[in-house]
Amino acid sequence: MPVSFLPNQTAAPQNWAIFCAAIDNFGDIGVCWRLASQLHREYGARVHLWVDDWNALQFFLGSAALAGYSRVEHEGVSLHHWSRTQDIDASSLAVFEQVEVVLEAFACAVPDCVLQCMANRSPPPRWFNLEYLSAEDWARDCHLLASPQSVEVERGTLRLLHKQFFFPGFGDGTGGLIRESGLLDRHAGWQADLAGTRQQMLCSLGLPPGWLDTEELLLLSLFTYEGRATRSLLGALEEGGAPALCLVPCGRSLKDVAAHLGLQTLPAPGEVFERGALRLLVLPFLSQGEYDCLLSLCDCNFVRGEDSFVRAQYAGHPLVWQLYPQEDNAHLVKMEAFLRLYCGQSAADKALATFWRHWNLDEDCRELWHYLRPQLPTLQRQARNWQQKLASWPDLAASLVQACREPIAPSPTDGEPYGLAETPKLK
Repeated sequence: MPVSFLPNQTAAPQNWAIFCAAIDNFGDIGVCWRLASQLHREYGARVHLWVDDWNALQFFLGSAALAGYSRVEHEGVSLHHWSRTQDIDASSLAVFEQVEVVLEAFACAVPDCVLQCMANRSPPPRWFNLEYLSAEDWARDCHLLASPQSVEVERGTLRLLHKQFFFPGFGDGTGGLIRESGLLDRHAGWQADLAGTRQQMLCSLGLPPGWLDTEELLLLSLFTYEGRATRSLLGALEEGGAPALCLVPCGRSLKDVAAHLGLQTLPAPGEVFERGALRLLVLPFLSQGEYDCLLSLCDCNFVRGEDSFVRAQYAGHPLVWQLYPQEDNAHLVKMEAFLRLYCGQSAADKALATFWRHWNLDEDCRELWHYLRPQLPTLQRQARNWQQKLASWPDLAASLVQACREPIAPSPTDGEPYGLAETPKLK
């Protein structure tokens, strides 16, 4: 049985530092902000979140309070600006005298000056490299694997720091997924009065009166990378026999919307379009809570990256995942690993898996969508079962807290804990 450590049952570390480098739009920031917020709200932790792209963070949080500052308190989390090419100033570096846990998200590399500070403390903070999510077997094998790092604390003297890989994942033997308290209850509440919640949210964002009154209306959210596959889906929705309402948050998907509709500029939030069976509403940039609600209200969600992918699973509806393309098609291997967990052998499951494969090859998916759409009711039941399975596994924050409670493994060289043993002076 998986063990879930509730906040009031765990002596959680009370001072954390999370380093985030914004790589792809807001996905990395989204994961780090969710984790930082949960650690603060549910464990009472003091969390310092370091982000290199200050402008992106300001836009993501919708907070003008960040402008002109490099350190700001926001909803109980201390936000810091850092650069991967410059040292942190002495006043900001002072926080690491108290930090108990350091997380470098997605291999962003902690600055050398921070490593020096960590190495000069006895004992040093726990140090984790929070990796990208993967359902591949090797990720489970590498979870909590040690990676000792040598840091020079004074001229000619090295100290070993104990760094561990921490892999989010599905099921036991992984770090789990971010799941804050009450998340599934919120989804249940939104879906209890689905028609009313849809009306309240979407009409406030510009949906024309009466658009939700059409029988057999299919609601989809579209948050994708640009490409031929997205444009082919819009074409399929346009020519479908039953009406479809496509909800498109501001982002890269709008390039394909503009191309499909023959627009010279990107459509703005609140604009609506109707062509054939397709109805489309452009949404503003949504907060994380609003996006969770959107996912909960749609019959099928098209998502990308990591954060929206995980949140769509918790919404309990069918989803199509678009992975960030990698060299040698490594993302396709990652996709297949998840499909083996998520899909069964039914005709509906096979239709979904086939669609995912063509979608991630950026191929024309028009005919595949026409075959997949009738399978959505069956896939809905499967998605709800998967949601409940996710809820039975430990969440990421609880897993991190538990990892911090475990003793540090001995050094392979001298039996001393990492961070306490010094190597001979260099010649």
